[in-house]
Amino acid sequence: MSGGGHLAAPEACFAGLRDVNYPVLVKNLERKQGAFTLAEGATHVVHFDGIRRTAFTLVEGNTHVVHFDNLRRAAFTLAEVLITLGIIGVVAALTMPSLIQRYKDQVLIAQSKKSYSNFMNVLNRMLADTGSVDYSSIFAYGDGKKEDVAKAIAAYYNGAKVCESSGKGCGSTYIVKLAKPTNNGTGGVKKESFGFPRLLLVDGSSISFRDIRQTCEPWTYTSNVKDENGFNTGETETITDTRCATVVIDVNGANKGPNQYGADVHQIIVQPQKLQPSSGSYGALKTIFLKNKLDYERYSENKRFD
Repeated sequence: MSGGGHLAAPEACFAGLRDVNYPVLVKNLERKQGAFTLAEGATHVVHFDGIRRTAFTLVEGNTHVVHFDNLRRAAFTLAEVLITLGIIGVVAALTMPSLIQRYKDQVLIAQSKKSYSNFMNVLNRMLADTGSVDYSSIFAYGDGKKEDVAKAIAAYYNGAKVCESSGKGCGSTYIVKLAKPTNNGTGGVKKESFGFPRLLLVDGSSISFRDIRQTCEPWTYTSNVKDENGFNTGETETITDTRCATVVIDVNGANKGPNQYGADVHQIIVQPQKLQPSSGSYGALKTIFLKNKLDYERYSENKRFD
């Protein structure tokens, strides 16, 4: 219409404008702006305090005011955002270490299962190839030497390296902590030293051999008698042992921690007729296969017993 304009829906004309508590001044418009026309020089002022769905016509020179109420959008202040971020940070600091440790334990569990299963498969293949009925044919070196046992087993692992002594990529002797803090007899923490022979496998694990003998006949050794607190009493006792050998698997090798029984290190006692995975202070293979968890305590090597 000449000299005026039409507004069918105010909210459509000003879509996108929010949280406005002041007038919007529209002047000197000749063309259509949204759904209405203003003649040159006409002024239209809109206050956003409420929505009114009405159609109207402006006479040239008139002013029309529309109020839009309660168009407020919720928002956070900077202080609220910072407080929220601080709370998130505190929760993350409290939970992340336990989550990371849980993940590391699950990795060690998977590696332990794999290492033990591979070792069992190797021994079973060796028994089948030799037609033997017990493990003495594998671990009793007879007229040879104990390194021969390691070499025979290494032949069944692809890419295994036999280490008879330190150097030449074999590393050196290293220390392993027991799964639980144990008195060494004089008040210190008991630890074990691992030397050679040793197999280094392509997956980063290693296998150490101890107590290998010429035969698998029972043998005796002398041990210190301890009191109820683990201290040496000064007396000794003679113990009869029936093992053929002691095998220690380090599922991630000597260069990765924690180098502790029950975590990444597990002992296997080789009897003539069976294998006995150690538990308690010397491994967790039983717990791993039965309960799918490791069995060790984190403690300082400098711990003292009173």
